[in-house]
Amino acid sequence: MNDRKCIMLVEDTASHRKLYASWLRIGGYDPHVLTDERTAQAVAEELNPAAIIVDIRLPNVSGLDVIEGLKTATSTRAIPVMALTVLDSPTDRSACLAAGADVFVTKPDHIATFLDRIAALLD
Repeated sequence: MNDRKCIMLVEDTASHRKLYASWLRIGGYDPHVLTDERTAQAVAEELNPAAIIVDIRLPNVSGLDVIEGLKTATSTRAIPVMALTVLDSPTDRSACLAAGADVFVTKPDHIATFLDRIAALLD
């Protein structure tokens, strides 16, 4: 039986998907990677992951809208969400938290800090 916690990662950049998925595996998590943010709500409802990591700059739908949708829907609102972005202004942080993100993380992060933040998100 797999007791690794499933973490859903919504990320459009291939190199970032590979990096963060490998960090999650190293941390003992089971990453479920989405390349198309338009399916995030449906996949989250089906998977019911322990947490969701959402990139903010996505090609089709803003990560802010993805987070807001996840936090508005009854079926997914309790799932903790990490906003992961290259954007680093106080305005960006405020926008992510206002959309419903539980934590705001700026890329690039370091593996130890990243895994600490995932652990804190799951507590």
